[in-house]
Amino acid sequence: MIDLHVQHNHATQTLKLSLEGKWEQSAAPQIHHLLEQLPTSDIHTIECDTGTATRLDISAAWLVYKQMQQWQQAGIDIHFKHFPEEYLAYFELPADSETVPQNTLRNWVREKITYIGCLLTDVFAQLHSAISFFGYTFSVIGHGLFSPRRLRMPSIFYHVFVTGIQAIPIIALLACLISIVITYQGGSELKDLGASIYTVDLVAVSILRELGVLLTAIMVAGRSSSAFAAEIGIMKTNQEIDALQVAGLNPYEILVVPRILALLIALPLLTLLADILALAIAAVISFWSLDISIDQFATRLQQQIELRTFFAGIIKAPFFAAIIAITGTWNGMQVDGSAESLGKHTTAAVVQAIFIVLFLDAVFSMFYYYIGF
Repeated sequence: MIDLHVQHNHATQTLKLSLEGKWEQSAAPQIHHLLEQLPTSDIHTIECDTGTATRLDISAAWLVYKQMQQWQQAGIDIHFKHFPEEYLAYFELPADSETVPQNTLRNWVREKITYIGCLLTDVFAQLHSAISFFGYTFSVIGHGLFSPRRLRMPSIFYHVFVTGIQAIPIIALLACLISIVITYQGGSELKDLGASIYTVDLVAVSILRELGVLLTAIMVAGRSSSAFAAEIGIMKTNQEIDALQVAGLNPYEILVVPRILALLIALPLLTLLADILALAIAAVISFWSLDISIDQFATRLQQQIELRTFFAGIIKAPFFAAIIAITGTWNGMQVDGSAESLGKHTTAAVVQAIFIVLFLDAVFSMFYYYIGF
């Protein structure tokens, strides 16, 4: 039960309101009726005292505050007495209230904690999805090894062609350009020191151990990871993957596994091609600008560069290939059917693949250092 005690001072044209009873949300219709029937035509000031109310929840307080604001907009001076300051912090944030900065800071901290919590929840959900995808995909590959007919060899060879053979021109150009840069930059410095022959060691170690496989993987990640995400994402947008499941077919066997196996074949071969072309271009440039004959280059390469230098680079290729293929196909499977989601996951596939490749390369470098490889 609520009541509103009204005192009208005609001399000062002031209306004093005292709230009595329990002012709660359930009494909203009665609150509206009590406030709207007040005579305010000749009033200059309204004072609202909420201290006499036995209860005032935030919903009822908002109704009172909103009505007082309407009167204020009509030109009436408004004054609150015993109005809960924590309610005012939400309603108007008055500058003269000492509790407002505290509440504002508390709200800001709450918002930041909520944002961080949501972000961590999303990260863990994505991580759980990626791990589940990784585990299920390799279980499908494992079943396929025991039943080769499930591996769909035509699809694998097709993707080897698309991701490997069609990528040869760009990989060859990249290998030649990086070889030119290393040979000229390193060779010019070593030539000034009278140690031009060490250019062979510099180029060979840089290309075979690190740059050949790394730059090839980055180029393939930009080219194939995005393609995998876009292809599978379009199929998901068109509900083709749902159609495969309705037909009793496993989308992972048809769409994911062939792409992973194809890239596991294609990337090591592209790395080998990049290594050969880079060394060949380095030999030609050394002959032209550093007076190192082709025979000298080959002899130095054979004598000083150990076979483990080559294997240190080529061993990385299957791992990089698996990361690139899994990242691309997983992002494709995450598309929810909208064009925005398709673009988001296509971009994310490239960024994530390149980042993980660089991270994994750093892990390999530390591992090689500790085992003395």
